[in-house]
Amino acid sequence: MKNMKKYFAIVLAVLMFALVFSACSRDDKDTGSKTNNEIPAAFEGKLMEPYIDLILDRNYTFETTPKTETPITFVQYGEDQKMLSMTVELEGQPTAISYMYKDGTYYLLTAADKNYTELSASQVKKLKVDELFNNASLEKFPNASYVGNGTATISGVEYNYEDYYNPLVQVKNRYFFNEDGQLTYLARISDKGKVGTKIPVSILETNPTVFDVINDYEYIEQAPVTKKANATTKKAS
Repeated sequence: MKNMKKYFAIVLAVLMFALVFSACSRDDKDTGSKTNNEIPAAFEGKLMEPYIDLILDRNYTFETTPKTETPITFVQYGEDQKMLSMTVELEGQPTAISYMYKDGTYYLLTAADKNYTELSASQVKKLKVDELFNNASLEKFPNASYVGNGTATISGVEYNYEDYYNPLVQVKNRYFFNEDGQLTYLARISDKGKVGTKIPVSILETNPTVFDVINDYEYIEQAPVTKKANATTKKAS
């Protein structure tokens, strides 16, 4: 696949910054997931409840555009299907790239060329693909405790909001909902109570057929990656 090594390096470099606000960090010793799908009491009757339900089911699509970065989409359906998609600039041209994990195999897809390639175990490790998935995952959202709610005006539009504190990552987040109760923005709240940048987000139910997109792509054999990317991902909260 043309310029594949450049794709890897750019994806890692961009995600290092782009995931800072869009997702919760993951602790390998405590994922915080609720295998029995029981809604935590903190979310019962709240605007966040239906979104927490999707996360606990591992059946969601998470979309965000953090800060000035390009849109990011993370899709999870059970434990065997995950996909992280974004657009990066490559040689002055926007290039859509996706990492996919499906039925035990890792793939890299490029939308412009409609090509895909399999990633070996060593490539997955060197490129920190699992770490990228973990950073994009919302599995720590259900661990939060409810703090309070209120209303706020953004660009002349009034939104309801709910505040939650996540003790696992020691972060307080504010979730904004439109008049239809749809999650619209996410912002971090500082220790001094200052509300940070409001980032557009949405959490939707996953349609598992989204992973069938690989059937429309052409397989391209790829030479092993020999140079380790110097970028590292940053866990977010």
